[in-house]
Amino acid sequence: MLYVARMADDEVRAYGSVAPLKVGLLNDYPTRAGTDNDTLDSLRLVFDEAVASGLVDRPIELIERNVIGLPNGTYQAVEQGYDELVADGCLAIFGPYVSDNAVPLASHANRVAKVPNIILSGSEGALSEWTFALNNGSMPEEPVMLAAVMLGDGRTRIAIAYEASLIGKEYLAFAEKAYAAAGLKVVTTVAIPQVEADKAVAVKELRAADPDALVHVGFGHGLWGFSDALLAADWDPPRYTTTAFEMAHINDEWRHHLRGWIGLDSYDERNAVGQAFLDRFEARYGRRPAHSMPGLAHDVATVIVRGLAAARPLTGEGVKDGIEQVKLVPSASGAPGTFLRFGRFIRQGWLGSDYLIARRVLPDGSAHVFHSAPSDHIARAVGVESS
Repeated sequence: MLYVARMADDEVRAYGSVAPLKVGLLNDYPTRAGTDNDTLDSLRLVFDEAVASGLVDRPIELIERNVIGLPNGTYQAVEQGYDELVADGCLAIFGPYVSDNAVPLASHANRVAKVPNIILSGSEGALSEWTFALNNGSMPEEPVMLAAVMLGDGRTRIAIAYEASLIGKEYLAFAEKAYAAAGLKVVTTVAIPQVEADKAVAVKELRAADPDALVHVGFGHGLWGFSDALLAADWDPPRYTTTAFEMAHINDEWRHHLRGWIGLDSYDERNAVGQAFLDRFEARYGRRPAHSMPGLAHDVATVIVRGLAAARPLTGEGVKDGIEQVKLVPSASGAPGTFLRFGRFIRQGWLGSDYLIARRVLPDGSAHVFHSAPSDHIARAVGVESS
């Protein structure tokens, strides 16, 4: 007797044609703003360019999962979104963004052991066999970079406001070590909520230590109301923050709360690779977003398409192995000369001391501008005298 396997209608239609390669986007911090649209459009542009150039031989389908993770939502929503993308057949996943979600998800990704994901998280606790990082900064490195920036600005006495969260406490521990190594004196540390709250009491405590610079460390929501509280106290100290500074890209309200702050950012208008990508972005979409996410999304998508192209076989594990083959690819993010590279035991993809630079928001909150590059004073920050 002849047995004939029965296939579903969609399988019949796909037979003899080419199925798309599926890539997931796990956004655990949706802003419902232009930055999310810029991220999506950047990913699609790089994917389409990879197909048009022949780097990959079939279409790439982007599947989105927008969830409200920590700090405002729940980790469970992030894990569920990840599982749904794996079940949908994604070969790689971009996200999550936030360390509070990325750290516990790394263990889950290892247990699932099917799909590599690329995160923006700055916590090294999120790195694993299946989790790669094009980290939008990191807790160990950002304090060293910020110490170099403050040395260049002539600061010596530092007051730290840290968010009472996983991110804030991890930043604080590394900041205290980095500032001590750089010869900066931490005169006080004050805990603040990781969500919007009144800052009057915190500002009073910070000011009482007589610092010549104020530093905020944390995810960023703790910055809301800070500038208003400083204004109300008639205190205008030089003030610095981590890559929480990049929240200034979200909308005018965020820039209002960050007015006068200096912080770390991966957007650098001097980067020719990034500007060339924005030329192509503008030609396709009719706008030119001058912030970090288009360059970051370009770099993540570049790693993914090279992983897809090198995958043998075309499975999640094959893509993981393909990502490990990415070497010395010029990036759109960071200062000129920043590269992308991974390897068998390399899970952080930036190569270059200025993959982050310092920018500042103008006092009126209208725009952000280049401030300085950490490499100008990085030797002093790590206690090495330059020759």
